[in-house]
Formats: sequence, C-alpha cells, structure tokens
Amino acid sequence: IAELALRAFIDPRSGAVREFFDAEVRPAANDWGRILEPGHQFEWAWLMDRWAERRDSAEGFAAAERLYRAGQRGIDRQRNVAFNEMFDDFRPRDLGARLWPQAERIKAALRLGRRLDPPEEAEQAVVAAVRGLARYLTPTPMGLWRDKMGLDGAFVPEPAPASSLYHIVGALDELISAGYGGLTLA
Repeated sequence: IAELALRAFIDPRSGAVREFFDAEVRPAANDWGRILEPGHQFEWAWLMDRWAERRDSAEGFAAAERLYRAGQRGIDRQRNVAFNEMFDDFRPRDLGARLWPQAERIKAALRLGRRLDPPEEAEQAVVAAVRGLARYLTPTPMGLWRDKMGLDGAFVPEPAPASSLYHIVGALDELISAGYGGLTLA
C-alpha cells in the first residue's frame, strides 16, 4: 500500500495525498481530484514514516516529511485545529473541523515533528495538537466526546461516532509511548 501511495496517491508536486481517484488511480475529474484532507496528510505521514523506518526507505521518509508539512498547512491557527478539507493549492475548502484529524495531528507531530523541527518548536507542536484534541473530549448528553466543530468554535450538537475512539486511543498510545503520559493542558 505504501508503494501504491508513493506511485499514485501522493501528488508529486505538492507531496500531499489526494482523496478521490478514477478507475485508473488518477486524480478524479473536476474539483473532486483536487481535494486534500489535513487529517489524512497527518495519518499518511505517520504511516509512511513507520513504513520507511522498517524498509529503510529514503523515498518513504521524504514522502512522510512532505505529507506532514502538507498537513500543517491545514491547521486553523485561530481555533488551533486541523480543518476538514483544502484544495491541492492548499486553499481551504471546508473549514469545519472533525475530531479524528486532531488525533492524527498528535501522532504525526510526535513522530515527525520531533525529527524535523527544532526541539522547542517540536514540543510546541505536540502540546498545541493535544490542546486541539482536548477541546473535543468534553462529555455531552449525546456522547462521550464531540465530533464536529464549526467555524465559530462551537460544536454541532449530535451523537459522537464510535469510530473516533480508534483515533483517540491511537493518539493516546503514541503520547504514552513518547513519554507524555502525565501531560497537563493547563
């Protein structure tokens, strides 16, 4: 799958993974083929970096770094969250913000930020990512966490999807493995 991503999913110009493809694994027609999700940039950066480490692949490491940088371009600094979608020129397309990209941002910041950025910037990136996710982890009458944040920072009142647990646990596992088990957000 990593080799397919390197060959077809990741755009050679931007270094970002696209969302939609045609039957020949080319970017889909029209704007569909231009859509990038910051959360998937972070998720694929983490996956690609792990694959590159196991294969000692310079191409994989370079792709992971570009994916991580692409994901960072999808962070709304005002709300401190990775937003939903952007175009392949990195202009925002959907500034709403779901929970799962925040968890993937943590994983990527831990794995790649620590290698690519100066120590103080890497630490700030991890703490900012954790704070971004923490905003979603407030129980509500409709669920154990919130899933969708609007442009104004308010959350959509709806049931929380169970699929988010996978992303939350993955981020927590990475934080604990990296020695952040006692991180406080104050």
